[in-house]
Amino acid sequence: MYGIGIVGLGTMGRRLAESIRANHAFDIVAAYDPAVAETTIPLARSVADLVGNPSVRCVYVATPPLTHEEIVRTVADAGKALLCEKPLAASPNAAWACVDAVTRAGIPAAVNFPFATAPAAVRLKELVGTGALGENLSAHLTLRFRQWPREWQQGAASWLAGPEQGGFTREVVSHFAFLALRLFGPGHLAECRVERGPLGTETRVHAVLRFASVTMTIDAAVDGNQEEFNRFEVKGSRSSAVMSEWYRLTHESGDIAPVRADAGQIAELALLLDGRPHRLATFEEAAQVVSLIEEILGSHRKE
Repeated sequence: MYGIGIVGLGTMGRRLAESIRANHAFDIVAAYDPAVAETTIPLARSVADLVGNPSVRCVYVATPPLTHEEIVRTVADAGKALLCEKPLAASPNAAWACVDAVTRAGIPAAVNFPFATAPAAVRLKELVGTGALGENLSAHLTLRFRQWPREWQQGAASWLAGPEQGGFTREVVSHFAFLALRLFGPGHLAECRVERGPLGTETRVHAVLRFASVTMTIDAAVDGNQEEFNRFEVKGSRSSAVMSEWYRLTHESGDIAPVRADAGQIAELALLLDGRPHRLATFEEAAQVVSLIEEILGSHRKE
């Protein structure tokens, strides 16, 4: 059994803790969050205290992006395994510094991008990889939010609403940028328009990403009456496949109903710690996503 420590008990920290508890390969040893005074998990006095606990073999980092580099360095220096929340960092320099830290330490490390293991995303990768969709592929992402941060994120609005480390591009578009890299290989930003609101975070993004043989368009905005709408379509000469509601896949070969990927992520984490092949996102993949996302956010920045 692997002892795991959790840094950050916000929405994601608590959510993933449920899946960790449900997996018999793990035991939650301790957690650290200065904003939490009481929890069923034993609380450490500091990050260093948690990381230094000999029973902790893996650390899950679920704190805001600006804190990741320092925590990753602390975990890497201690030689502990690491699962980090996305985005890996709020700047490319910090993201690649995290890559360097885990590479130098030689520790097992991954980033929590659920599309790495979600059944709908895995099936979409099969459809693309086998040529089932045909040739001349194109992809289109549509995102709409009634407000940003979303209602369930209001507890983290202090950082999610600001331009330094928040905004829907880092928080949501990054998931689909990761998926596109998994589906199509390396890509780059070809076109981009960004509009921003009074706080400086984006309210509308139109971008075009180009991959080796695929063009992907992004149409995202804080606009409309729905709490959230997301739709990612990959279209080819034979058919098209659509991911929606995060985890639903629609294709003529058969649909996949929405299923959260948390349990799958933790199962794959066990494989990583066992030294076996796994599907989790690598730090290198996550740093590539950060570089792409920050290039989008740096486009046409309005003063």
